[in-house]
Amino acid sequence: MKVLLPPGCGEPAALVAEICRQSERLRDLTLVHGIHLGDFPFARPEHAALRVATWHMSPRLEDARRRGRVEFFPLRYFDLIAAFAPGGAWAPDAVLVHAAPPDDGGYLSLGVSVSVSLDAARRAPLVIAQVNPRMPRTRGNGVLHRSQIDVWVEVDEPLTPYPPPRVGEVERAIGTHVAALVPDGAVVQVGVGAIPQAVLEALTHHRDLALHSLLVDAAVDLMARGVVTAARKPFHRGRCDIAEAMGTPRLFDAIRENPLVSMDSSATIHDPTLVARLDRFVSINSALEIDLTGQVTAETLGGRQVAGIGGQFDFVLAASRSAGGASIIALPSTGGRGGAVSRIVPRLSAGAAVTTPRFVADWVVTEHGAAKLSGMGETARATALIAVAHPRFRNDLERAL
Repeated sequence: MKVLLPPGCGEPAALVAEICRQSERLRDLTLVHGIHLGDFPFARPEHAALRVATWHMSPRLEDARRRGRVEFFPLRYFDLIAAFAPGGAWAPDAVLVHAAPPDDGGYLSLGVSVSVSLDAARRAPLVIAQVNPRMPRTRGNGVLHRSQIDVWVEVDEPLTPYPPPRVGEVERAIGTHVAALVPDGAVVQVGVGAIPQAVLEALTHHRDLALHSLLVDAAVDLMARGVVTAARKPFHRGRCDIAEAMGTPRLFDAIRENPLVSMDSSATIHDPTLVARLDRFVSINSALEIDLTGQVTAETLGGRQVAGIGGQFDFVLAASRSAGGASIIALPSTGGRGGAVSRIVPRLSAGAAVTTPRFVADWVVTEHGAAKLSGMGETARATALIAVAHPRFRNDLERAL
């Protein structure tokens, strides 16, 4: 069987632990998953009977991949919905979900993780739920009726947390530059990591923002300060459309029955056509490497897959079609131990995958400033990128240009 797991903080850890305990009996069972916040117990050698298929690769899966037990499939989030539908390339035989106890009407809330699980669970042959009183009941379209669940187990345990990453001087400088590009009334999408954390911390003086797709702990302060109101959205006014909440109990408590937070499927949240109807939609994503033409990879180091496509292209495309929208790629200017390499390079490394094509990257931001690429010719965009590269590498980049 192929068994789909919810990503992020929604993973049903007790069910996964039981699958691992019974791994020998479940030979060649394939666990299908995205971002995993634990220690990948199912990929350990002692559970070598299990297979893994993922749309978000991790370096911690490399050993199992070398043993032939891991397969990466390069799909963006919006396309996952079709892939997990009946007849789709990765249609699951079973879906595991992590839910709050049913309400008086018999509806169980999927709480913090709705994205790909909801639609798949509504159509899968078998649905197994971990029902947990600590899962916050959230508003929106993130529920399953008890009649849609074949069996459940009640487990009272903490959700897998995503602690706020440490924000250093480089990330703080990047956050300040990015925040200057975000207008009041914008609908803001950020990913995970220290840079998105710094960006959200830098938005505290903005007004009437909305957040889209993902919530992390830093969003709690923005909601409490009245920065996030979603008051200027052309539709779904007064609510943030969210597919995943990744944080700590502080975030989980903040979104519980919160009318400002509306959970929904990636079929809606990641639909570029729908999201493009949001005026001033600003996508803020990161990268591992950018070349002087503006091509972005956020998933590979050379030919080695280390992450996934995620929702970056969905949101970059939506931003390119949004009135007043912008796509921003934010990253430190250097990488490697001690900043030994430039992340702005003459050309992407051999074998690198292009996550975002050059024609839809509007801005590239490092700690050294913001480079505007949209509408620029080859020389102008390369010159702008060199200006935000680390000074130590600018001469080499100029010679390469």
